[in-house]
Amino acid sequence: MFNSFKPDIKKMEKEKDVEGLIEALRHEDNYYVRIDAAKALGEIGDKRAVEPLIQALKDENISVQLCAVGALRKIKDSRAVDGLIQALKEDNIGIIGREASMALGEIGDMRAVEPLVQALKHEDRFVRERAGMALGQMGGSAVEPLIRALKDAYWDVRNVAASVLGEMKDARAVDTLIEALKDEDWRVRATVARALGKIGDVKAVEPLIQVLKDDKQGNIVRGNAAIALGDIGDLRAVEPLTQAVNDKDSYVQWWAKVTLEKAKAKKSQE
Repeated sequence: MFNSFKPDIKKMEKEKDVEGLIEALRHEDNYYVRIDAAKALGEIGDKRAVEPLIQALKDENISVQLCAVGALRKIKDSRAVDGLIQALKEDNIGIIGREASMALGEIGDMRAVEPLVQALKHEDRFVRERAGMALGQMGGSAVEPLIRALKDAYWDVRNVAASVLGEMKDARAVDTLIEALKDEDWRVRATVARALGKIGDVKAVEPLIQVLKDDKQGNIVRGNAAIALGDIGDLRAVEPLTQAVNDKDSYVQWWAKVTLEKAKAKKSQE
């Protein structure tokens, strides 16, 4: 229908001509038309566009694919989940995977949990980050897969999993996070310490105290343990934190002092 001329996408969007825009999405001669049509369909948000947009995920032009993902993200229809998962899996570069991860998180369908966990291993760090953010949006259904991810072979997968679990504040993760304070990678241990502080379960107090006292842990891990102990606010941490104010490492000293000062300020306001 439109292959011999360029349709007026702006007019169609203004008039909410969904059928016309769907036809424009199939325009063979001009990928700019397909891009604009996908964007317009996303803005309108009509469910009739879902299946055509899913088909557009396989467009020969990556910009059209990206705009189709963005439109599906706005429409938030569960019919798009399988197509978005496939787009995430097949994207080796990361451009599509970043947007697909966020779309899957916002749709919130359980089918996306395991693919998003696998995306934590993607070569592109932005895909990894956005997959983690998406899992955080999935709620309780993502907790168990993230707990399993704490034992993944890749350190950065474990790191993102720990960070997301901390933001989710789900007590189911506490025991495995405590175990992860012994992770072989200091970056993971540092993230785990902060995550335990955010969750705030008192079961983590003694293990965090041990980390704070252990010179072999490294200053960043120990400093994060101090912060976490302050976040939890258990009285058992006062003495170890007081001792850490005189620690030989200035970074640990600083965070122990800041944590104690915050605790005092909070107590004075009660």
